[in-house]
Amino acid sequence: MQKKSISFVILAAGVGSRMKSTKPKVLHEIANKPMINYILENIVSLKSRILIDKIIIVLGHESENIKKVIKKTFSDVSFAFQKQQLGTADAVYSARRLLSRNCDKVVVLCGDAPLVSKSLLKKITQENMSSNLSIVAFNTNNPSGYGRIILNKNNKIEKIIEHKNANEIQKKINLCNSGILIADKKILLDFVKNVGFDKIKKEKYLTDIVENAKNAKKNINFIIADQKECIGINDRVDLSMVEKEVQNDIRKKFMKNGVTLIAPETVFFSHDTKIGKDVVIGPNVVFGPNVKVANKVTINAFSHIEGVDIKKGATIGPFARIRPGTLIEEDAKIGNFVEVKNSKIKKGSKVNHLSYIGDAYIGKQTNIGAGVITCNYDGINKNKTIIKDDAFIGSNVSLVAPVKIGKNSLIGAGSVITKDIPNENLAVERNKQVNIKKKKK
Repeated sequence: MQKKSISFVILAAGVGSRMKSTKPKVLHEIANKPMINYILENIVSLKSRILIDKIIIVLGHESENIKKVIKKTFSDVSFAFQKQQLGTADAVYSARRLLSRNCDKVVVLCGDAPLVSKSLLKKITQENMSSNLSIVAFNTNNPSGYGRIILNKNNKIEKIIEHKNANEIQKKINLCNSGILIADKKILLDFVKNVGFDKIKKEKYLTDIVENAKNAKKNINFIIADQKECIGINDRVDLSMVEKEVQNDIRKKFMKNGVTLIAPETVFFSHDTKIGKDVVIGPNVVFGPNVKVANKVTINAFSHIEGVDIKKGATIGPFARIRPGTLIEEDAKIGNFVEVKNSKIKKGSKVNHLSYIGDAYIGKQTNIGAGVITCNYDGINKNKTIIKDDAFIGSNVSLVAPVKIGKNSLIGAGSVITKDIPNENLAVERNKQVNIKKKKK
């Protein structure tokens, strides 16, 4: 049997006024990834299973900004434009010219509902192809704000009533519309074209096609999904709820794969965090984008890590900040109140206390004393500090870059180093101490 061709239409034209933001709603991030990218990734993952004709995103408000962000990650996406925000039915109709002749079915998704899973998309596109129209529904104990699905005595859909149009009896219904559907292309376009304006909000609702399809004797079905997958983001409160769900999923994934989280609810990951086995992470650790952690690493409490590659057996923190472009090699130690930026810390080296290491290379088995600063910025350029293997840098040393410290060299505490130090040298730079006896009063 020949596979049916499916197009996906993602609705992302809304203004998102309740977000109180200049940023388009669908670009707000969850675990450091734009919410709409979650939907797109799950659709793209189905390419080996179903015949995808097109992925179409309907834009309106801030369309160019949204396009720019999406194109960074997804090249095979088309964009439709809704000139006026006249409702969801009009938004779908705006995509009509991009739907090809080969398209058999259309899946409509909401750009602000990022928790739609791969498994739900598989179910929609593989188990519901015989119906003319299938609606994704969910049950909830708090249905306020959602459209209610009205069933007849045969448990078939009669219509969908928007919350504001529902009477008191209908408002008690717990079966709600998710905003997701799959329909025959021709039927969908015919019905959305003829949807009228809602009397209260003066918009054309996509949900009205259900009653139209029923009156036309079409085969209508509904699919029950987990409520979590149907959460739509309208404001910052909703955004925080979805962030919580995503973070919990990431935490569980890591713990099931051999990572110890001392206080899981206090650790925050990025969507792309990669962590090996037997890693221990203390409370209140934050992972920014692009972090790789190898096996047997310990990350202590209150550390912030972003854009870092941490190798096997390294120890980080507590209260460490590791910034982008940093490589921490095997068994190295970055201690408390240490900031490292765009630097390489080689195997077995230690930066234990109260230091700033920026734009630096620190060789193997090197010790960086408390309070050491690499003075990397001269007001115009960021300059590099190179410290070779087996060096010892005393406490409160300032290394004024660009500067090179030779192998097995030692710098006395409190020195300000402005010149290169050869291999196996002792460098001390300080004024002579003078003790002056206090005068008696």
